[in-house]
Amino acid sequence: MIRRGPAPEARAVLARIRHAAEPQRLDRVVSEAVRAFPTRASARKACRRGEVAVNGEISEGSRWVQPGDEVCWLEPEGARVPVLPLPVEVAWEDDALAIVVKPAGLPTSGALSKTLERTLPHNLRPSPRPDALGAPRPVHRLDAQTQGLVAVAKTRGAHAALGAAFEARTVRKEYRALVVGRLEGEGLVDAALDGRAARTRWAAEEHTPAVRSGWVTTVALRPETGRTHQLRRHLAGLGHPVLGDGLYGEPGTTLVGKGLYLAAVALTFAHPDTGEPLTVRIAEPYKFGAFRAREARRWARLRAEDRGTA
Repeated sequence: MIRRGPAPEARAVLARIRHAAEPQRLDRVVSEAVRAFPTRASARKACRRGEVAVNGEISEGSRWVQPGDEVCWLEPEGARVPVLPLPVEVAWEDDALAIVVKPAGLPTSGALSKTLERTLPHNLRPSPRPDALGAPRPVHRLDAQTQGLVAVAKTRGAHAALGAAFEARTVRKEYRALVVGRLEGEGLVDAALDGRAARTRWAAEEHTPAVRSGWVTTVALRPETGRTHQLRRHLAGLGHPVLGDGLYGEPGTTLVGKGLYLAAVALTFAHPDTGEPLTVRIAEPYKFGAFRAREARRWARLRAEDRGTA
């Protein structure tokens, strides 16, 4: 049974969903277009909760969407999540949006009690605008283990504009990683993931001798698509997994208690209000430089010991 809610125009439109020209079931359209619903089952549940409308009508996931239909993902009725009083760094903020720094190990959103989304009301100023969202909402996600910049909408207009920008791939995202081994030069990985196109540009920036793996390379990364674990999988495919990656890395590259050495360090997009480019950039995490310095000292000490015994 569908939970009937207010007319869509009375609730925030979190995303206007584009779909293929041929008829498709609504749950499939939603699961393919909205990252918050990675499976068709989760999309069907959203439809049952009354969070999806087709041509202004709250609809079941079994409905067939026709070419030209307008599909909207709506703010949940009475949406208010319990606030998590956890401080997070706010890199940029105005009345329309904010960019915050997600700590490593904290999921961006979801049903868990501890997520970045639940910290936002504690860390951001409420928007005074008439179209303010009930609570700030992340517009995209980072893996729980990945730290760094996340764009957050504070108004309906900003959410719609930023969502469209991410969908159209006009948002420039930059990451920094430490990878196992000595990776030279720069390049483009154009390798499909899960049957979908996936492209990552990379450039080696610094090489550090390392006792365990011989070398560790500091790499700048710019994904041109946004597939699940894309950067981690592409780097592992090059033979240079991200340091600390227990899922795609090699045995012995996971550092206990140190986490994943991957961070989102820059975002560039057109500001929804002005259309002017907005770039927010942060420094790499402290642990990156600390690891390089520690490994360089260990390497120098071992070489000194080897010379002493020669």
